[in-house]
Amino acid sequence: MTNQRNKIYVSGLLLFIPLVFMIFSLSFVTSNYVMAAETFSVDAEIDLKELNHPDKVKVVISANGDNETKYIMGKDLNSKTATVSFELDQKNDIVDVGSRDEYFVCAYALHPMTDQMESYSCAEGNIENTGGKNSISLGSGSEKTLSTGTFQTVSGGQIKDPTINVWVPLSDRKDAKDIKVVAMIKGEFQSKIIDSQKMLKQSDDNTLIVPLVFDKIPEIGAIQEGDMFFACVSANELNPPEGTECEHRKTSHTGHIHNLVAR
Repeated sequence: MTNQRNKIYVSGLLLFIPLVFMIFSLSFVTSNYVMAAETFSVDAEIDLKELNHPDKVKVVISANGDNETKYIMGKDLNSKTATVSFELDQKNDIVDVGSRDEYFVCAYALHPMTDQMESYSCAEGNIENTGGKNSISLGSGSEKTLSTGTFQTVSGGQIKDPTINVWVPLSDRKDAKDIKVVAMIKGEFQSKIIDSQKMLKQSDDNTLIVPLVFDKIPEIGAIQEGDMFFACVSANELNPPEGTECEHRKTSHTGHIHNLVAR
């Protein structure tokens, strides 16, 4: 009788173990699928032909209210082109990524001994695939509205502790609540989440002005007249047309205040 019970127990255990394994496997696959579905990517395809074998390139991106920085060096720069991939979240506390949302990428070629910027290339793009890969090209072509084209040099005077005033017109979005405001210059980011309802009460024309101060010299060199800077604003209430909108311009003087209307 005891042997019979043991046989039944062992048989049941042998059936139970594969069942547990199958459930675990399905959970793992489902988990991976969900994780993959919650991100999108941007591939920055950088033309290196005009850089004459650089030793190091700093690449920055701002998309969907998030900012990332990567460096490429060594054998990754031995060919005529290099691709830097960024993976970003589809959702955060401020905004969900949407088709046609705006983003930007900048690549900074650095001096091999000093790590200071020698030249840069920037481009703006629109998210086309909210759950997959998006591509953007830098370092080639002619200068256009959304791209510097080939790598550019900067030779203007130094700008000490600049403040970038990001202007956010909201006459068409008076119901907006929290908005993330991002500014970038010379590979450095500053950002702030603002209470737009509170600021709108203090505004006469439904336009918010958000100052972002860059009070440290960037790691790749001092900010100069002629450097390109960007500003982006992100919030679900801004959509449509876009949940994230970006604009850019070059600094045109060596004073402290630099203004940019971000939408």
